[in-house]
This record gives sequence, structure tokens and C-alpha cells, in this order.
Amino acid sequence: MDLPGVGPRLRERLKEHYGDEEKALQAVRDGDLLGLCSTLSERQALQLVQYARALKFRVSPDEFLATDEAVRIYSLLISRLAGFAHTEYARLKIGTLFPSSSQELIEENRLAASRSLEVARRMEGLGIEEQLRSIRPLRERSASRVRERAVAASNAEDFQRLKSRGLDRFIDLHLAESPQELLALARSYSVVSLVGGGMVDVEEVERAESLEDWYLVPEAVLGFYRENMETLAAAVEAASKLQAAGVEDFRGWEDFFDRISRLGDKSDIEAERLSRLAARLEGCVDQAASTANEELKRRIENSSLTLDGTDLLQVMSRGDGIRELFEIRMKGIYQEVLKEAKERAREELDLKGAEEVWLDEIFSSAVSYPLELDRGALRSFEQELRSRQEERGLKAKRELARGLADERNRAETLVHILMEFDYSYALGSFTLKEGLSFPEIASETGLCFQGARNLSLEQPEKVSYCLGGGPGEPPEMVALLSGVNSGGKTTLLDLISQIVILAQMGLPVPADSCRMGLFEQLYYFSKSRGTLSAGAFETAMRKFAVVENEKRKLVLADELESITEPGASARIIACMLDELNRRGSAAVFVSHLAEDVRRFSETPVRVDGIEAEGLDENNCLVVCRSPRYNYLAKSTPELILDRLVRTTKGQEKEFYSRLLGKFR
Repeated sequence: MDLPGVGPRLRERLKEHYGDEEKALQAVRDGDLLGLCSTLSERQALQLVQYARALKFRVSPDEFLATDEAVRIYSLLISRLAGFAHTEYARLKIGTLFPSSSQELIEENRLAASRSLEVARRMEGLGIEEQLRSIRPLRERSASRVRERAVAASNAEDFQRLKSRGLDRFIDLHLAESPQELLALARSYSVVSLVGGGMVDVEEVERAESLEDWYLVPEAVLGFYRENMETLAAAVEAASKLQAAGVEDFRGWEDFFDRISRLGDKSDIEAERLSRLAARLEGCVDQAASTANEELKRRIENSSLTLDGTDLLQVMSRGDGIRELFEIRMKGIYQEVLKEAKERAREELDLKGAEEVWLDEIFSSAVSYPLELDRGALRSFEQELRSRQEERGLKAKRELARGLADERNRAETLVHILMEFDYSYALGSFTLKEGLSFPEIASETGLCFQGARNLSLEQPEKVSYCLGGGPGEPPEMVALLSGVNSGGKTTLLDLISQIVILAQMGLPVPADSCRMGLFEQLYYFSKSRGTLSAGAFETAMRKFAVVENEKRKLVLADELESITEPGASARIIACMLDELNRRGSAAVFVSHLAEDVRRFSETPVRVDGIEAEGLDENNCLVVCRSPRYNYLAKSTPELILDRLVRTTKGQEKEFYSRLLGKFR
């Protein structure tokens, strides 16, 4: 398959990203926009997916929109529709929609849009939008390295096997061939898992029950899910809403949903207590010791030591020093203060069970001032707390990692389902909130609509119009549209473009009802900004000449008379309308030269008018926006003169009357 806009360099990048050329081509066929956008620009990715889809239906994605103005209207519609998307995937996929003349493609899109409307009705008011905004493609990043645990191998063969698996990227890996080496490791880590046999059990080291990653380093498995936790949690919640509404069936997904919910559950009260205790232990013990030292100092300063004769003889005969004698006399005070310090620390730290025994190790019972702390015992207690916390969390991690080890594809599938749902939901919401309806597709060329609304206006008036006949409607396919300035003629051309483009994308249109035949091309020539130079005029004429082809087409033109002198413009417009009439095409030309054009035309040309009923007290037009068939509407100057005739007197009124007569 030749890919438009993809040269050798981009082709190589696609092959590198997807693995080979066939996989890259399949990604284009499947519409893998997110993957393509990681290698190409968004415009290139959209172009490729459109091209592949068009090729399937034997059309070209850029064939229908034949002018820049038609492309502009299409772009505005896509932008408005994309505003209903909540995910980047849905926004990109909306950008792959394009109008065409393929009945198969249009019908396929109509069926999808019909289902989308039903989905939007079911989900209306359920608040799924918040979850959809959190859905993103799942990211792949390396898990954070585990620092507090280690894996030890008892022999070089097992060590090399674990290393070749890349286990050392996630956790410290050691070769320990003796119990002494294992004990040394146990003192440095909260948990050490031993792989391999041939060594006696060491109490401080656990023997690995499995060699799988989920056991040795569950973080390697859980890291992917934790990295994407926000998306997965939102996806689970959204899936529950879709299941409840009967939009999707997620039966059989319950275990996966439960594991994802548990992944974000941090409600282990005991683990939280151990974590707080380890973090606060040293600070609380130091504070208790400081308070105890102040109390000891106060009591000692308020005490006195009296030696009687017996004490003096004991010191002289047995060699006991004054310090020993002091310790004996002050032991009661010291033990009382020490007891208060340990009680204070126990209450502050919320110690439980055997944990209180550690205070006896940390607070020295030997009489001294200042009170001494055993820092080694303190560190050992901290290590035990972290080990208990790690062991408690490790068991839960292993259980969760075991269940999620082979569930990545399921996670990817869930996110893809929800991104596809968002695309469908955006189409349905667009239809529902804009009040759109599906047009009736007829076999004959023509376009008739009632109660249509221009999507670019905030408070549009409903408009009805017809080309090619309908119940009670004129049969002409080609019409000139007359009317006052600012009466809505250009707005009507935009509206016709919106209806035709949406209909030929297979989407509903902004009208209460619509019946139309399919066109092969849409030409929309916008208003020129003044008389063109000779060269520019020639360029313009070459553009207009494209309407000479034999394809079924709709041609819209806005005041072409501005490109040159009025007399020449009328002849050019008349010639174009004659050619379109002869080829059975449909056309609406806005012009202030309707009478001149009709005079130069060789085929019947209908003149319709957007009628202004007059001016209000602020000189603003009072207009009926739906055109009147076979009616030449008044111009703005004529309306103003008519108002002046009715509001003046005498010679001034007679002057305005003579001017007004020139218009009639």
C-alpha cells in the first residue's frame, strides 16, 4: 500500500515503531491513531487513517470537498463534534470522519451514529463524563527499585539465572553461599528471600516459595498498574456505570475489577500504625529522655546526701567509692523517673503487646545522669518495625501481583473499550444536544429541509428551503438567492453546506426533517473582497471552470459579481447556472444582480428571496429567514427609501418617492 505523505524516513520510523512493515500497514488499516501519532504528526496520522478507510470503500477522502470554503465548513463541524469528546483518542478518531459519495460508507456511519444516539440517551445524567476525562492510553515505565528488601541466591547458577532475567533492575541481588553471609544480609534488609537449596535454614531469612516475579519482586508487576492507577480506577468506575445502564457487558471481569480496586486501597490500619510508629519512634524516645533528665536534675538538686559513721567505715574498709554509694541512695528516685519516662513513651507511641519490652532495652536501667539511651536497641526496634510492616505489605503485594501478573492485556482491552465508547458517546451527545435528525436519502438529486438551524449561531432561527422539488415545493435545481444585506443569505449557504457535509459523513443534520440525494462533490465559492485584477480574475475563472465536470454536484456561490464589473459578472453567473442546469446539478447563487442574470440565462433560473418585512424603530431589519420561492426580495436601499417616504413630508417626501420609483 502506498501511503500518502510518507517518504522513506517516515516509513522506516513506522517500521521501527511497529516491528515490521506489515504491522505498520495493519495499524493504519485499524486506525491506531495513538500509535501513529507517536511517530507521525497528528495531521499525517489522520490523513493516513482517512486514506486507508477511503480505499476500503473505493473513494478518496478529499474528493467531496472541492473548494477551500467547503473544507472550512467541514473543519468547523469536526471541531464542534470533537468538543463532545472526553479522551484524546475519541477526538482524534472524530477527525478521521470525512464526507463522501459512497453509499456503503455513509450507511456504515449512519448505523454507528444511530447506535451512538441510543447510547447517549441511556447514559444521559449518569455522570460518566468525569471518569472518561481520566481515561488515557496506558503508560509503560520501569518500576521503582526496591531498596528495603533483597533476593539472595545460594549458588552461582541460580544467581546468574536471576540476573539474566533482569531481576537486579528491580531489587538488590546477592550471592550468599554461607549462613554467615545470609545473616549479614538479614541485618541490612527488612526481608531477604533465599533462592536455591543446599543451605540450612536461617531464621531471619525466608525461603522463596516461587521464583516468579510476582513473588520475588511484586513491585515489578504492580508498577505498571500503579503507574496507570488514575486511568484504571476511572475505567473500573466507568465500566460499572456502563454495565448498570446495559450498554456494555462486563460479566467475568469481577475479579479484575476487584484487584484494581484493592490496588488503590490503603486501609490497612495495622500497617499504617507500624509505619507511624517507625517514623515517630526516635523522636518520642528522645523527648521522653529529655523530660526525664530535667526531672532527675530537679530532684537531685533538691536532695542531700548524709553519710553516717557506718557509711564512712564502709567506704574506707571495702574501698567502695562515693559514686557507688550515690547510686545506691539515688536508685529509688532514678527508677521512679525511668518508669515515668517509659510510660510516657509507651502512651505517645501507642505500643502494643511485646513492643513494650523494647523500652526496657532502649532505656538503660543503670543509674546515671544524664539518662542514657541504647541507640543500638533503638535501631534494632526500628528495623523490626519496618520488617513487620514490610512483611505485612509484602504478603498483600504478592497476592495482588499474582492475580495481576497476566492481566495486562485485559487492562489494555478495558481502556480501549472505554476510549471507543467515548467516541460513540461523543457522536450520540452531539446528536442529542444539538437536536439533530437523520436525513432521508433519496435516489434522485435534490435537497429539501424544514426547520433547519445553522450550528455556527448561538440562537439560530429555523429555516426551510428546497432544491429539486418536494411535496408542494418548486422543482428547480438551480436558484438565485436575493435579499437585503445582513438578511441571512450567506448564513443559509453555510447551513446548506453543514447539512450536506454531515449527511454525506453519515451523520444526522441540524433540521427537523431533511430529504436529499447524494452528491459527488460540494463546491462553495465564498464572497470576494473586491474587484480582482486581470491575473486574479483569470485565476478565479479557472476555479469556476471545474464545475464543468459531469459529476453530481452541489455548487454554492456568494456574490460572485464582486470579482469584476456588474455587467460582466451577470453574464458569467448566467453562463455557470446554464451549464449546471444542463448537467442536472444543484446550485444556489447569492446575487444582487438577479434580474440581470435571469435576462442573460438561456435556461430557466428560479429567483428566491429572503424577505425583509421592513425596519424597526432602530433601523434594524425585520427579516423572515426562510426564502420565498420565485420572489425577488427588496434590497436594503429600497427598504430605507420606503421608510423615508413614509416618515417625511412635502418636497422631501416627493424626492424620496421619485428615487423609490427607480427600484420598482
